[in-house]
Amino acid sequence: MNKKNIIISACCLFVVLSSALASDYHSPRTAALGGAGRAGPLLNDSIILNPSFTSFLPTYAIGGSYGIINGPPAPGYSQLKGRNWHVSVQDGRSELFQAGAAYTQREEGGFLHLGASKSVVQRLGFGLSGKFFFGSQGRKTGKDMTFSMTFIGGDIFQAAFVIDNIIQSKEMMAIGLRREYILGIKINIQGIVLLYLDPHLTQTLSIHEGFGQEIGGEFIVMKDFFIRAGMLRNATIPWLGQRGRAYGFGLGWVAPRISLDAGIARAIEPRAATAYVFGATVYF
Repeated sequence: MNKKNIIISACCLFVVLSSALASDYHSPRTAALGGAGRAGPLLNDSIILNPSFTSFLPTYAIGGSYGIINGPPAPGYSQLKGRNWHVSVQDGRSELFQAGAAYTQREEGGFLHLGASKSVVQRLGFGLSGKFFFGSQGRKTGKDMTFSMTFIGGDIFQAAFVIDNIIQSKEMMAIGLRREYILGIKINIQGIVLLYLDPHLTQTLSIHEGFGQEIGGEFIVMKDFFIRAGMLRNATIPWLGQRGRAYGFGLGWVAPRISLDAGIARAIEPRAATAYVFGATVYF
């Protein structure tokens, strides 16, 4: 399927859904949490992290972010300088099902995500997402899918299960996206600290190479201000397009109609590099 046909198919799906995942993008919040947070995405982050969670976000939201990437020369690596940007729209109020769409532009190409979700009971939701990659610099176009489900156990506990990159096409594997099985856990401690743990297993790698995790925490200050920190190990670092180890830190402010977020991610392995990500989401 050529690029034109993929765009047409994606637009048709968008119309059918009336409005849409993946380790291929980290928002400012996700970067600060070390890639964690699938059991409790904030606003449009659900499109990327866990589409089934859209059913538990009854808002209309439009968001965008911008990232700056820098890394010094290292053995086997040249100096790294890059930019990426991301825009998204989400409709969580539709009665039939909830949906969203997101576009991410990275140095190696662009990603279009389309997905929809539905809660079958009050505390259980399912979601399905399609992703399309439009390669640049001679890279091939690719496509894949993601399935997820979310369980809301109450104010204290939430859980999610995600199968990312179900098809695992050669084109997507070429940019570091393999099939992953991910468990997301969120624990709310007295409404003051929110903890996130996302262990995952990559099917095509050995247990030692394929098992990794993302761990993060949010500290709530004055109800609408958040201090965030996290780390990932043996997980995909999307702005590097490689698996490795990284740390994150950031701040967020959730006002009545807008969310402002900033995050810093510092990669340690496979190379030293830093990403600065800033974003805003308007919701109503």
